[in-house]
Amino acid sequence: ADKVSHWRGAGVAIPVFSLRSKKGFGIGEFADIPLMVDWAERTGMCIIQLLPVNDTTMTRTWTDSYPYNANSTFALHPAYINLDAVGKLSDKEKMKEFHALQKELNALPQIDYERVTKAKWDYLRLIFAEKGAKTLASSAFKAFFNDNSYWLRPYAAFCYFRDMFGTPDFNRWKDVTYSPELVDSLDGNTDVAFHYFIQYHLHIQLKKAVDYAHAHGITLKGDIPIGISRTSVDAWVYPHLFHMNGQAGAPPDAFATDGQNWGFPTYNWEEMAKDNYQWFRNRFQKMSDYFDAYRIDHLLGFFRIWEIP
Repeated sequence: ADKVSHWRGAGVAIPVFSLRSKKGFGIGEFADIPLMVDWAERTGMCIIQLLPVNDTTMTRTWTDSYPYNANSTFALHPAYINLDAVGKLSDKEKMKEFHALQKELNALPQIDYERVTKAKWDYLRLIFAEKGAKTLASSAFKAFFNDNSYWLRPYAAFCYFRDMFGTPDFNRWKDVTYSPELVDSLDGNTDVAFHYFIQYHLHIQLKKAVDYAHAHGITLKGDIPIGISRTSVDAWVYPHLFHMNGQAGAPPDAFATDGQNWGFPTYNWEEMAKDNYQWFRNRFQKMSDYFDAYRIDHLLGFFRIWEIP
């Protein structure tokens, strides 16, 4: 029989937001991952595990900084975009202002999450107005769009309504109910296309970092939270796949005498089985664009989970 190879390797786990560099904008970015790769290579590490990288934009406040409450299990977080790589503004004065702000935010001992994310949003709006149409007409963007439209179009629609109504809670969106026709009706809407533009650039930037890691023999490991937010695009589009009237948690133990309520809906496995778990398969497939291995945060939840009404 062939000898089984018992591979061993050392690695490090880190949130992307901690990878701060002078090239960043007050926060760690996908473009900073190569610096971590260089460090891992020098220290003999061979795996970098990243905390979840999905978009958590809900309220546009510091509470969004928690990486385990995503608004989409597919979309990447706009906070991790490198603005210079997206493009320079033609307005020289505006560029000066943003560079001054970048310097100020980079000098802070801690991340000012709200100012960082607002500054990036403002910049992206301006650069989209200048370069958006050209980017969206490019063959590279069209290829990305075709591969990802199954999640990208509902996600962009969700973001559009979240910002219109000022809440990610779709139960409070007046006269708006999810349907494929609703998403179709937003085709050609510039505010919706803005989210395509951001996700395309995030994809390019993370892919570039992944290629760099591989070229240096470093494996990237992703982190996939088992739970989804009840105010996420996943819950909006696929409520039948979840027990929306239940919530996951943990029974009382030595860590929490009252038990824990995580708040996210539990899975309706019977419903998921009907299409051979397609949503889950899509989710793993998408994350395999970037990661060689996964940590599944809370693996046991596939087999048993504590549910609170």
